[in-house]
Amino acid sequence: MGTRSVWLSIIVFVAALLAALTVYLFTVVAARAQAPGAEPETQVPGQSIKLAQSYLYPYYPQVKRKKRRYRRRRYQAVNKCAPPWTYSRGLQRCICVAEGYGVSDGQCVKIAEVCQKNAQWSETDQKCRCQPGFVENGSQCIDPNADVVTYGPGEGIQCLWPRVKSEDGINCDCSIGYREEAGQCIRDDSPVQGTRRRALANELLTNNVAIVQNCLKEAGYLRTNVQNSMGRKAWTAYWFFKQDYSIGRTPKGVYDAKAQHKLFTLCPTVGRQLATLPAASGRYLQGPAAGAPLPAGLLPNATLSNKLLPQKQASLPSPVASEVKPAPEVRAPVKRVYARPEAGCLPGDLHKLIVGTYGARKELKKCTQTCIAMPANITRREMEEYESKRGVRWCRSCIEIGSQLPLDDILRIERGANVQVCTRPPSRLPKWKPTTTSKRPAYTKVRALYGQFPRGVDHEKDIAVVIGNGSYAKGLPVNASSYANAGAVHALLKEHLGFAQENIIDLRDATAKDLTRVFGTSEDHKGDLSRLVSDDTKSRRVVIYYAGHAGTKEDRTDSYLLPVDAVKYREEHSGYAMSLLYANLEKLGVKSVLLLLEAGFGRDLSDYLFPPNLPELQVSALPKKPLAGFTVLTASDGDQKTLDDPKFGFGLFTRYLIEGMAGRADLAPIGNGDRKIDAVELYSYTSHMVRLAARKSFGLLQKPVLSKSGNLRINSVQAQGQ
Repeated sequence: MGTRSVWLSIIVFVAALLAALTVYLFTVVAARAQAPGAEPETQVPGQSIKLAQSYLYPYYPQVKRKKRRYRRRRYQAVNKCAPPWTYSRGLQRCICVAEGYGVSDGQCVKIAEVCQKNAQWSETDQKCRCQPGFVENGSQCIDPNADVVTYGPGEGIQCLWPRVKSEDGINCDCSIGYREEAGQCIRDDSPVQGTRRRALANELLTNNVAIVQNCLKEAGYLRTNVQNSMGRKAWTAYWFFKQDYSIGRTPKGVYDAKAQHKLFTLCPTVGRQLATLPAASGRYLQGPAAGAPLPAGLLPNATLSNKLLPQKQASLPSPVASEVKPAPEVRAPVKRVYARPEAGCLPGDLHKLIVGTYGARKELKKCTQTCIAMPANITRREMEEYESKRGVRWCRSCIEIGSQLPLDDILRIERGANVQVCTRPPSRLPKWKPTTTSKRPAYTKVRALYGQFPRGVDHEKDIAVVIGNGSYAKGLPVNASSYANAGAVHALLKEHLGFAQENIIDLRDATAKDLTRVFGTSEDHKGDLSRLVSDDTKSRRVVIYYAGHAGTKEDRTDSYLLPVDAVKYREEHSGYAMSLLYANLEKLGVKSVLLLLEAGFGRDLSDYLFPPNLPELQVSALPKKPLAGFTVLTASDGDQKTLDDPKFGFGLFTRYLIEGMAGRADLAPIGNGDRKIDAVELYSYTSHMVRLAARKSFGLLQKPVLSKSGNLRINSVQAQGQ
């Protein structure tokens, strides 16, 4: 037998054996599937194969067909609004309808916090109303007899807005758009066609469904065109409105007084148009239930516009004389003299400093009032606490504006309209504004500050150090205006005051090594500055300007300047201590040292300011004791954050410091006009203008500080014509 025959026999045998084994397994599996004692069931096609497959391959994935069940979906309430906000199914957004809450500057806050001082919430009007004895002035409720300052005869009068000077210049009359009523100027924006009586709580506001639909559309509930009758979509919008404001069942439909009073508080535009209708007579008619059309003779005789009232309606019956309320008694206007704007006077501490240094001056006046506007969302408790414990005086008789205008524009408005303007700050104010990425100063703007004054003299041998730190990278925020500040001061020193370029150490983004290289260390005070002033030391003067971040130690024992390589949370170890700086500068032995710091020394380096920007920490970056020939000016008091001028983009302190050093500080009434600018004149002018600009342009506080030292001469200017 050949080899081929042997392999063929083996293959046939194995195939037969596998066939027999397969038949046996099918038989055993079928027997197991049938329960003992049960009748044999009809074999289902393919059932044996499935059983065998499950026996041989127990882990083979079986596909089970799920029965498709049809279930009725149930609506699930959406709860994605943080309390006290409530989700509106009709508007599909969060609304503020909780009891005792109202919307103020986009926030849902308690009504007691919404109303300003001397105001209370009115459930009937659904808004804050002034308490008895107080009148509305913008958004404030003021006492008409408060804050009255009378000047002597012949000094003229000033009128508080909305009162303006009359044509004869003697009295104060209501401005255009206001009318005299009970001794007060009330806004008069109603048309000539007539006045509308205020509806009571149980009286309808309107019987026209088109006006109701316009109000629903303005409030955001109705998304279709206004029709002459209440259609399906209009009723759906009206139902969502009632559900949101928990009005409940209103059998009379759109002619329900309670529903109308609540609805028209949501649409001021349509409400103002509704107020232009002539005064309705008698009682408001109660319409039929379910919004059925009114009889032809019972519709109001008034039209608002083609969009508001599509068709002309019939007229109401004539008024009943017994139900017409008499007009309120009009008293004669009270003539008062109000305080002038505060731009022409000095605060008490600066007035005392000038008088104590140079003596009394007739043209120098002391401010009798300095106030700032109340921030947004401030509570009554916080407002009273600031007044009683922190000494803040809120402006209650000024025209509030929301934009940050330059100080020159605000003063121009005050002088032209004889009013007092104040800026209302938000609850959180961003410190840095978007500025140019270029590190070069805007020379055109800088020259506008000192170009009109005579040049400085006698500065050829003086030394200057100008530092601008802005690019903090290790966790600390950037200082956006430091480059512009340092560049502006550098231009002043070189172009106007006459400092030689080789005598100016100009640094940008100074590291810790740069600061120690210039000012020295605790072991060796000799640095680049010391070597620069080594020749003819006694006749030289030093001016140091720093713009950047600074801070104070946690135990408040010392302050420090922050280099750009300082690490967040390790500022105390990375900074250059002020005590070390003062010690090394004292060892220079020069004629005088003027240190100017455009920095706040707080522990918070965030990018936001919180009104009214009061110093919270009792810290000071000034020397502990007076140093001979040493003067320090800081841009703010303690940990106050510094502000930037809206017009030039420099810090307020730097902007008015440049003007003062250029020659404006020597002008009357602050200066004595001797063509020599000393420390008292420079500080008085800079501090006064910074405080005034911070209050007027930002509604915040910023107070520069001067160290205790002698009155050193800082600059001498040429006489006109030299």
